[in-house]
Amino acid sequence: MSAALFLAQRIRFLTDSGQKRVAPPAIRIAIAGIAIGVTVMILTVAIVLGFKDEIRTKISDFGGDMQVLALASNRTFEKQPICYNDSLLEVISQMENVRHVMPFITKPAVIKTPDDFLSVVIKSDNGLGDREICISESTAQKLRLKLGDKVQVYFVQSNNFNGSPDYGGTDASVKVRSLTVTGFYQTHFSQYDDQIILGNTEMLQQVGGWDEDMASGISVHIKDFDRLSDTYDALSEQVSLTQDRRGTQYAVQHIQEQNPQIFGWLELLDTNVWVILLLMVVVASFTMISGLLIIILEKRQMIGLLKALGADNSLLRRTFLLVAGWLILQGLLWGDIIGVGLCAIQYYWHPLTLDPANYYLEWVPISISVWHVVALNAGALVVTMLMLLVPSSLVSRIAPGRILSND
Repeated sequence: MSAALFLAQRIRFLTDSGQKRVAPPAIRIAIAGIAIGVTVMILTVAIVLGFKDEIRTKISDFGGDMQVLALASNRTFEKQPICYNDSLLEVISQMENVRHVMPFITKPAVIKTPDDFLSVVIKSDNGLGDREICISESTAQKLRLKLGDKVQVYFVQSNNFNGSPDYGGTDASVKVRSLTVTGFYQTHFSQYDDQIILGNTEMLQQVGGWDEDMASGISVHIKDFDRLSDTYDALSEQVSLTQDRRGTQYAVQHIQEQNPQIFGWLELLDTNVWVILLLMVVVASFTMISGLLIIILEKRQMIGLLKALGADNSLLRRTFLLVAGWLILQGLLWGDIIGVGLCAIQYYWHPLTLDPANYYLEWVPISISVWHVVALNAGALVVTMLMLLVPSSLVSRIAPGRILSND
C-alpha cells in the first residue's frame, strides 16, 4: 500500500485521536451537492433522450425515416406515382441499417357527414379492409363520429397523376366512396391528427386508377437513427439515378427534411442539455472544493507533523486528492441510486404528466442506458478532480514550524 493511500484512509476513517470519524456538516453538504448534481444530470439526459425517441418514433410511424419518391413530386400530399417491384424492395430492405420497407399512397379528399365536412388526406394502411377507415380522435370529435358510423369520402382526382405517362393535362374528376369508421388513433401532432385518415391500399389505387405496382412512394424505416445521414447517402446512391418502368426517376427524402421545425426544436434541446450538465458539474465541483478546503484546514496539524518528518508536498496533495476522490465516489453512488430510481418510477408509472397540446406527449418520457450513466459519472469525476488540483495546493503553504509551535 502506498503512503498516500494509507494516509488517505486514516484521514477518511479516523480522527486525530484514533476515534471513528463522523463527517462534519460541510463534508456531508459536499457529498449531497455531488449526489444532487448527478441526479439532475441523469434525469436531464433521460428526459431529453426520451423526448427525442418518442417524437422520432411518432413521426417515423407515419412516413418512415426516409422516403423514395418521384423526382418531380412536390411537398404536397398529392404526389406523382412511382412504380416498384419486389426486386427494388428487396434491394432497399437488404441495405445496412434498414429495418422495414413499405410502399404507401396518399390522396387528398373531403370527408362528409350529414352535418359537416372536413378536408383530409387518406393514407394507405394494409391492415384495413376495402371500405374501412381509421380516423384520429380529434377528427372524430370535430365530425361527431363514433365506431361503425358511415361517411362519404370525396376524392378529387387530378388526371395529371392518373398513371399515364402524360402529366400535362389539367382535367380533374371526383370519385365518391362510402366508408365505415372502424378505429381511432391519436399522435397529438396536429399536422397528422387534423389531416390524416388511414384507408385501404387497394381502394386508393382504384380511386387513382393506378396499377398494383404503383404508389406515392416507399417508406424506409431504419434501425439506428444516429446513422440516418450515412443510410440516406447510401440509399440515394442506390436509387437516385434509376427509373421505374414508366421512366419516372426516383429521389430520396429523409425525415429531417420533411419536418425541419420539429427537428430544429429537438436540436435546441441538445443545447439545453449541455448547459445543464455544465452547470451541474460546476456546482458539484465548487461544493467539493469547499469540502476539501475544510478537510485540509482541519488536518493542518497533521500536515505540519508529516512535513516535519520528511513528507513532501506532492505526497500530501495526492493524499488529500484521494480523500476527495472517495467523497466524490460516494456522492456519485448516491446520485446514481436516486437518479436511476426516479427514472424507473417515471418509466413504469408515469407520475409526471404533460399537456399533449404543447409537448405532443401525455407524460414525461424516459430513455437512458447503462453507458449514459457510466459516461456521466466518468465525466463528473474527471472534471471535479481536475478542479480540485488548485485547492489541493494549499498544503504547500502550511509551514510545519508555525503549526507545531502553536501547539
